[in-house]
Amino acid sequence: MAKVRVIIDGVEYEVEVEELPNGRFRVSFEGKNYEVEAEGLGITLPSTAPAATTVEAPAVQPPTPAPASVPAPAPVSRSLPAGSENVVTAPMPGKVLRILVSEGDRVRVGQGLLVLEAMKMENEIPAPRDGVVKKIYVKEGDTVDTGQPLIELG
Repeated sequence: MAKVRVIIDGVEYEVEVEELPNGRFRVSFEGKNYEVEAEGLGITLPSTAPAATTVEAPAVQPPTPAPASVPAPAPVSRSLPAGSENVVTAPMPGKVLRILVSEGDRVRVGQGLLVLEAMKMENEIPAPRDGVVKKIYVKEGDTVDTGQPLIELG
C-alpha cells in the first residue's frame, strides 16, 4: 500500500491506497477500507471487466479548528506628551532598575538613560539623539509596558 495525501474541502489527509485489478483501488482511511474505481484518469479497463459498483466514501468532517486564542489585553493607554518624537519609550515590558540621568542633564546619542530588566536581563536604554533630559516619567522599581513613555528629551 502506498501512502497518499489527499485534500478534501481544503483539508489535507493521509490515506493508504492499494491498486486492485480492473482499475479499482482499495483506500484505507481512519481504520476503514473503501473500494473505489478510477474514472477519468486515462486508465483503460478490459471489456470483460465485471460491472463496477462505485462506492461513495462518507463525507469526512474536517477536524474542528481550535478556537482562536484570546488576544492579549491591550496595554494600558498612557498618553504621550506633546512632541512625542522626543519621548524615549520602553522597547519591551520590564522593570526599571536604575535611572542613569537626571532632569536637566545634557545627553549624547547612545548614552545610557536607564537600565530596564526584562526576562532576567539588564538592558541599557540609550538616548536616540543628543539633547537635554526634559522630564523623567518613571522611577526605579516601576514596571513598564512596551511603548510606555520613559524619558523626554528636549
